[in-house]
Amino acid sequence: MLQDFKILDLTHFLAGPYCTMILAELGADVIRVEDPEHPDDARAMPPHRLSGESLYYLSLNAAKRSIALPLASERGRDIFYRLVENVDVVVDNFKPGVMRKLGFDHGSLAERNPRIVSCSITGFGEDGPYATRAGYDYTVTALSGVQYLTADPPTRPGVSYADHQAGLAAALAILAALHERWRTGLGRHLDVSMLDVQVSMLTYVAAFSLNAGDNQQPVPGGGHPVLVPAQNFCTRDGWMSLFVGNDPMWRRAKSVLQVPELGDPRFDTLAGRAAHKQEILDMVSRRLLQDTTASWIGRLEAADVPCAPVNDVPAALADHQVRARAMVLEERGPYGAYQRVGGPLPKVRVKDGPAPVMGADTDEVLREFGIDPRSLT
Repeated sequence: MLQDFKILDLTHFLAGPYCTMILAELGADVIRVEDPEHPDDARAMPPHRLSGESLYYLSLNAAKRSIALPLASERGRDIFYRLVENVDVVVDNFKPGVMRKLGFDHGSLAERNPRIVSCSITGFGEDGPYATRAGYDYTVTALSGVQYLTADPPTRPGVSYADHQAGLAAALAILAALHERWRTGLGRHLDVSMLDVQVSMLTYVAAFSLNAGDNQQPVPGGGHPVLVPAQNFCTRDGWMSLFVGNDPMWRRAKSVLQVPELGDPRFDTLAGRAAHKQEILDMVSRRLLQDTTASWIGRLEAADVPCAPVNDVPAALADHQVRARAMVLEERGPYGAYQRVGGPLPKVRVKDGPAPVMGADTDEVLREFGIDPRSLT
């Protein structure tokens, strides 16, 4: 996979570290570069710690190495430039302008290594009226319309999707730039915006608005705006998700639900079900309350009707499919034993390992690059 590539990781918190963790799991040698006077704030992120280190940090920095460089000093910057001469990629997620202030903008890096690929992940991109703003998942998902579409009143999703999705998009962009370099011999700079990624994911919702003037509204129960029934339902002991996406699925669902009134020919087509949405939802809701989630899931799955329990996080992590796909990993390192979830490509994962102690690999890495570690002192 990516075993031939070396990446300098100047990232912090979430979007950037997630990007570089994906690349590390695909085999790249990811070297975290932290200034010991300004370490990644994620190392102190509450609420949980393991041997003094934040579980938040440990969850995002697996399979990497770490060096400590005083980047604000001339000595530290000189060593960083020497590393740049012999690596493939530099990744950061500082606010626009910080890399230029440090002297690490793409132009400065390319003077030392024309093949270098640099990638900056920011909230709003490096140009436009919001470029200088700090970007956070909370504000980006609000600005992009995602929170509005999620619930009424508007609600942020329970996971920082804007950060994770920007990290994934950045990893894709880096791979594309490395392929381009293989053809041209030259690197390039990549400007990845969290807001761009979120707006891109509006896809068909954006098309409805732009071309038909259709301003989609949040649907109670996490429901689909057109398909019926397709949403979350309460059962006797919890919640389940039911998705009836076409007429054959509806016929199979009716056979399981066994509500005679659902056989009304008005409901036979997608358009008919949409026209009588509330009537159908009321009947389906009453029926599903009469049995447990597990019982309904068993019967509906047997009839090939898409459905799932609405899991909490422990149940999701214990799910047989999640475990079968090796998404939960056990690590043992300087902090002791802990578990984490892997990146999104488990079947091509070629490397794992615990998150590094800050600076633990400084001497080893510097020697590999022909730099005397004593030059740091």
